[in-house]
Amino acid sequence: MTVSKVPAGHVRALVERPRDDAFLAAANDLLRGRDPTQSMLPYARNETGKIPIGLRIDPSFGAIPIGRGTQYARPESLQAYLDPKNSDRFLVSGYVDVSGGDGVPENFIENEQKYPIYSNPLIGGLQKPSPWVPTCVTSQCVGNTKHVRQKLHVQTLQDNGLDGSGVAIAIVDSGIYLQRITRLLGEALKSPATVNLDNIHSWRPSGVVTQPGKHRVGHGTMCAYDALIAAPNATLLDFPMLLARPVADHHSTSMADAAIHAYYRLAALWVSKAFDALIVSNSWGLFHPCLEDFPPGHNNRFIDNPDHPFHRLVQALARAGVDIIFCGNNCGNDRNCAGDCASGPCLSKTDRMIMGANAYEEVLTVGGCDTNDRIVGYSSRGPSIAGMYQKKPDLVSYTHFLGSKIVSTFAPDTGVSAACPVAAGCVAALRTKVKATAVMPSELFNKLRDTAYRPSSGSPGWKPDFGYGIINPVAAGRELGVLP
Repeated sequence: MTVSKVPAGHVRALVERPRDDAFLAAANDLLRGRDPTQSMLPYARNETGKIPIGLRIDPSFGAIPIGRGTQYARPESLQAYLDPKNSDRFLVSGYVDVSGGDGVPENFIENEQKYPIYSNPLIGGLQKPSPWVPTCVTSQCVGNTKHVRQKLHVQTLQDNGLDGSGVAIAIVDSGIYLQRITRLLGEALKSPATVNLDNIHSWRPSGVVTQPGKHRVGHGTMCAYDALIAAPNATLLDFPMLLARPVADHHSTSMADAAIHAYYRLAALWVSKAFDALIVSNSWGLFHPCLEDFPPGHNNRFIDNPDHPFHRLVQALARAGVDIIFCGNNCGNDRNCAGDCASGPCLSKTDRMIMGANAYEEVLTVGGCDTNDRIVGYSSRGPSIAGMYQKKPDLVSYTHFLGSKIVSTFAPDTGVSAACPVAAGCVAALRTKVKATAVMPSELFNKLRDTAYRPSSGSPGWKPDFGYGIINPVAAGRELGVLP
């Protein structure tokens, strides 16, 4: 799909619609990896007269089966998304007319049925913008890949067979450049490195022609490198979701509906049983509440609505055994040993800045610390935005170290964007022997929270800065019975 210009007087939206033959065909196109546009065109052109007044359909999105819809109190099982013929409702993307001055409607009402209208905001990678002032008034890197490996006791993990073998890590980001990772990981490990990337099971938005592992060096390459620090034998899946934008447009960002596409593909991959475990690393989100398209108080927003359809899909994947890791946000108050400093890029807003998918209860939300075990000043503190699960971040992981060198030879891997895949690699290492059929994601994440390291003998329990502490995969592995 592509991001097109919003028509005047309209707002981007995701809308539930009743079952239609066009939706069945489009959903099957998506499941087969085909462009759904042609299947959707008759409906999008309103040739059948089924589109309500005020709605324009984006045919390139296709249609996602959502079972009985979000009005059904309990989340659907994963199978409901993968069986279009048995779905009563489908999710489509498009634009809703708001030129009448009454604001954004919450539903289309047809035949005494309500069809909710959901926010579809712009999203992007949550990398810390320059200049950095995160660690005691310095933008210099704190440690390197070797130090991160030491802090995580990666050698202990590998000596016990916890290296990510048979486990897939989907990097849902801006795309991977594999050659850079192979070279730099080999340098860091002082030996030739072989990086596993599965081209067949990777995915790309329609309109993106670059092959998996050959995307431009950037944010996604950093995330992929960092995920392999603790799980060097894991298999990478390239999911360049953030590239869902118009051809030749390198300035716009992606939208929430592109994340739904990516996760729909992940759902199909998981049920295919191609891997023993699937970890999904997400270093993206909304940087600021002003990026939310729907006004405060609207019931169907993305940033503070636990019933958004993307959350329902995430819930289904998590309950089916997929480990989903999200970063927090980079809108911290810069408080560490440097004192207070309001964050300019975040319009000086630093409270309740973990929002949207980054605040879902089912995901492991990760903040950032340096290799001296200090919170980096830009790592957002909890609690999360009102209306969502409050105890975020769950824990913190390492960032601001010299790693992938995607910017320059001396620039660190930075932001909670780096902390997230480092944590995802830890989960992948544990999943080498801890199967989802025996330990579900919720239980595994609880073990990680319970065993997290608390600097300076901090008291147990959740804290706004460290969450439950710094990730400690060896201690978690012992609790799970896969380490002596």
